Amino acid sequence: MGTIFVYEVLYKVPALWPNLLLWAAAATIGLVFLRMVRKRIGSAIAVVAALLLAAFWFCGWYTPKQLASAYSKVKDTSAPTFNLQPVSRDFESARSGKILVLDFFSTTCAPCIAELPQLMAARGDLKDRHDVEFVMVASDRGNDTPEKFRVFAESRHVTMPLAFDPEGKAHESFGLTGAPALVILNRTGRVRFTHEGYNPAEATFRQDLVQFIKALN
Repeated sequence: MGTIFVYEVLYKVPALWPNLLLWAAAATIGLVFLRMVRKRIGSAIAVVAALLLAAFWFCGWYTPKQLASAYSKVKDTSAPTFNLQPVSRDFESARSGKILVLDFFSTTCAPCIAELPQLMAARGDLKDRHDVEFVMVASDRGNDTPEKFRVFAESRHVTMPLAFDPEGKAHESFGLTGAPALVILNRTGRVRFTHEGYNPAEATFRQDLVQFIKALN
């Protein structure tokens, strides 16, 4: 299990290496605690309190911040040429001179579905910004079809414009590797932000996304 954690998590998110130190420290403190219990109850309680404070800091502040930093990249680069097929009728109007938030999505992707309420809420936060549009993009790489995607969106009461990315070519052109994945283009079509993956530990995901979009010119 340790090898899997190192390869699948720490290799991709190096900022989480302190987890190993925390586990080692917790094991050491546990042994010290057992000895203290037999001798000095007061000192043992102080050690436990310090460990709990460290755990709350690491899990409640440090880890979410590092996850957000690892998944998110602020950019200012030219967008690749890409073509998306409209799935909903409102897709074409969504692309005209607006800040465009592309959500590369799959109906069989659990993290995509978990992220969806956050995106819908962020879109609601920006409902008065008519220069901003969110577009959900599915692909046959995720075993979707335009019709399957449309039915899924209707069942979830999704009102965002829908588009389809045949063979995942647009997804690949942005240098993305998985789903969900967000790309934000400014009004001139430049890539300003990308975000890959979704983790509920990113407690400020929605707020950070909204603030970033509001700050775009």
